[in-house]
Amino acid sequence: MKNTFTRREALAGGLAALAFLPSFSLPTIKKFNISIQLYSLRDAMAKDPAATLAKVSKMGYRQVEPASYVDHKIYGYTAEAFRKITDDLGLSVLTSHTPFKKEHWTAERNDITDAYKKTIEDALITGQKLMVIPGFDWNLKDTEDIKRGTEAFNRMGEIALSSGLHIAFHNHHQEFATLADGTYIYDFLLKNWDLKYVSQQLDIANMAIAGVDPMVFLKKYPHYFASIHVKDLDKSTTKSTHLGEGRLDLETILSFAKRSTQIQYWVIEQEDYGNKTSFQAMEDNLNRFKRYGFIG
Repeated sequence: MKNTFTRREALAGGLAALAFLPSFSLPTIKKFNISIQLYSLRDAMAKDPAATLAKVSKMGYRQVEPASYVDHKIYGYTAEAFRKITDDLGLSVLTSHTPFKKEHWTAERNDITDAYKKTIEDALITGQKLMVIPGFDWNLKDTEDIKRGTEAFNRMGEIALSSGLHIAFHNHHQEFATLADGTYIYDFLLKNWDLKYVSQQLDIANMAIAGVDPMVFLKKYPHYFASIHVKDLDKSTTKSTHLGEGRLDLETILSFAKRSTQIQYWVIEQEDYGNKTSFQAMEDNLNRFKRYGFIG
């Protein structure tokens, strides 16, 4: 398949997409955006990304979420080259994990760097609709620095949205430490981010590691989540495990999320595999996930 998708076309397409921004009504979804977080296959992706993606396609996945963007390369490929590989395999890249750090922000100009503007262009070239930031580079122990960070996210999200790209934040367990008044840092982040520009990708296992029930935040902020990492947590350790074999009540969590939230992107992830290979685990997880009523 010949790929002629250019940066100019990516930006033009992004602007056109603004006419189709999601509303806050909850549509009836019959088909779901189901993808694999490629960190689940990190060793194989490091050795041979193209061959690994071919295996992912054969498993039955139709969407992938990359987790490697370094020096404007995705697993060592330019955005154009990576787009061609995924297109040829029948795979879509609707979401990604792409860092946003202090070095990408210029407070004096209230603007992101030119290098980060290229990051947004690259995301659009690969076909992304939602670029997920997997970490908060500001000091979580300093309330004023947290405020500066949320302001930077808001402005970056506004700039990205002007090109048609939505932004989300991916939680780990650190955001569930508490501030001096006893509130979770994550609550503070959500209340200070502008929902027009920054939504959330909920990692239910990371939240459980912090001792927090994901249902609490799903019920409290149902409109804040655009994506979810579908992941289970071992019953006796903090390692991830095969879907349905861990401590999380996936039936309840996924049923509520499907019925009562704005989640559009369902990303399957597993970081530890027990006695299976990473490929076996991720193929089994796709089949198990579909048993919860999700059709890709």
